[in-house]
Amino acid sequence: MEKVRNEIIADAKNTRLKLMVCLFLPALLFWLAWEPMPFTPLVFIAFVPFFYIAEWGLNTRKWKNFGALFSALMLWNISTTWWVWFASDVGAIVMLILNSLLMYIPFAITRWLLRKKRFLWDAKWLFIALWLIYEYGHHRWDLSWPWLCLGNAFSGIPWYAQWYELTGTLGGTALILSINVLIYKGLTNTQINGYRSWLIAFRLPVGVVFLFGLLSWILGGMASDFVYQKKSKVKQPYRVVAIQPNYDPYDEKFVLDPMQMVRDMAKTTDSAGPADCILWPETSLVGNIDVSSPDQDMQVSYLMHHWQKNSSADINTVKDGSQTIHSPQTKPPAMLIGSNMIHWYSWMGAGKPDVAARQSSNSEYWYTLHNSALWIHPVDGSLVSGNNPSVQGGERQRIDNGTNINGDIQFYHKSKLVPGTEQLPFVTVLPFLERLAISLDENSASGTLGKSLNAKALGLSNSKVAPIICYESIYGDYVSDYVKDGASWLAVITNDAWWNNTPGHKQHFSYAKLRAIEQRKWVVRSANTGISGFIDPLGRTTMRSGWYQGRDERSAEAALDKLEDNSLSAGKITQVGNQLALSQTIYLNQYRTIYNRLGDGKILISLVLGMLFLSWFNRKQEPVL
Repeated sequence: MEKVRNEIIADAKNTRLKLMVCLFLPALLFWLAWEPMPFTPLVFIAFVPFFYIAEWGLNTRKWKNFGALFSALMLWNISTTWWVWFASDVGAIVMLILNSLLMYIPFAITRWLLRKKRFLWDAKWLFIALWLIYEYGHHRWDLSWPWLCLGNAFSGIPWYAQWYELTGTLGGTALILSINVLIYKGLTNTQINGYRSWLIAFRLPVGVVFLFGLLSWILGGMASDFVYQKKSKVKQPYRVVAIQPNYDPYDEKFVLDPMQMVRDMAKTTDSAGPADCILWPETSLVGNIDVSSPDQDMQVSYLMHHWQKNSSADINTVKDGSQTIHSPQTKPPAMLIGSNMIHWYSWMGAGKPDVAARQSSNSEYWYTLHNSALWIHPVDGSLVSGNNPSVQGGERQRIDNGTNINGDIQFYHKSKLVPGTEQLPFVTVLPFLERLAISLDENSASGTLGKSLNAKALGLSNSKVAPIICYESIYGDYVSDYVKDGASWLAVITNDAWWNNTPGHKQHFSYAKLRAIEQRKWVVRSANTGISGFIDPLGRTTMRSGWYQGRDERSAEAALDKLEDNSLSAGKITQVGNQLALSQTIYLNQYRTIYNRLGDGKILISLVLGMLFLSWFNRKQEPVL
């Protein structure tokens, strides 16, 4: 009797020890697997401890099950996204708690089904279907926070994720969870059947991992032509300059004289030489530019005049011995610049005219604030002086769809807004929440920003660009909409400085690699404080800056081969004071991938049906008691 009692106590202690290990192990594994840590393959086992906790929780009270799983999920969230604290302490706490609660829902539904006496299907495959639905839904509501979408993990090894051009990140999530399920089942079977079955138990998950690696190698090879656009109708090289101003958002960005900052950034841009397009980061132009007459704004007018004046000047001068070589800019470059914009209108009706509307000091007038991307192409001299009659005549069109009828000025308002800082969740049904808005700086107004209804590519003909503003680069399906609207390359303009020098800005840059693969487009990134850089259609970084660094981590002159004109193709980084200008030639294309054509909705349906089939195929023959 005493022996049996001791064995029971020993088993209980052993179970508690395993449980404690499983509570902390996922956080450690995901921290090591997530950017910027280099151990990405650990995601293939990081979910195994969760499955152990869920299995243990079947025979415990539901609150114990919830407490254990919620704690483990919370630790995972903290270990990978703790840096949100630097932007907002309250926002970070709310995000960590809420995201952990949402992650618990697939576990809770699975537990509820397993406790049904007549439930026969394999719950692990059903859990994957539920998790995929959770991720899909979490991309599409007011409290969206898709940062920890499991498919984002492969941003650390983009060479392995070339098949994202078929499935996007949902496919990555499905693969990661499937391997975790197979490994968990293998561990369970070896405990039952003896350790001699290890090789048999794990040959399937290992084989699947290698199969997707082979698929990635094949697809990467097939897509390599997109790097230099041998298949494209647009054969000419396209030179892009992206600047990194390195303004501190707390002490400088919204405090210094706006015009002085514009002049400094223009000087930095000039140092890079001729360009077809210039990128400035999010909110480079402050002071709320009026959407009805952006050309009348002092900052916009200065920039249009500056590059129109320099279009015939020799702005790229290189000394070669005793000879001076001049490379004139034959036409003004296009500019894609992050801007604060405002839309004024009158309203005398009852209540607010719109969820994002704010009333001015004059009760007759209302306004909406926007975080926008402004595309400027100073091709018409009369536009600089503001005397172009077509600009004034196009006022209504610009308000409606963000496009000047002459195509000289276009804009897009950020649509995927950050919950809490740019968008008050559920404010239409709970208006009192508007008072809880988080203000990041003294110039930001509390409340919801206005937004464009759809993703909109900016520019002209075959050189249209996707003006992806900051947070929007996390949404693969939304980036697809830019390409459907004609974008032939992707530009990410952002301000990652809110998080300080933490993993946040590194993860954000890394996720852009997945967008490049999903769309097979070049990505150019302009960040206020880093990381700025160029990513080719295979998700490879060809040039990048660091955090407040004066030079690229690799080389100031990153020469690229296989380009038509070496004098234009060499990647270059120049520095003016604290600011950087990165320039490189890219190639454009209008190709649409299978992922772009299908979208997350159809891919989700396919994956969920596949998981339901596996759950049914592996069903038990006897009811679960």
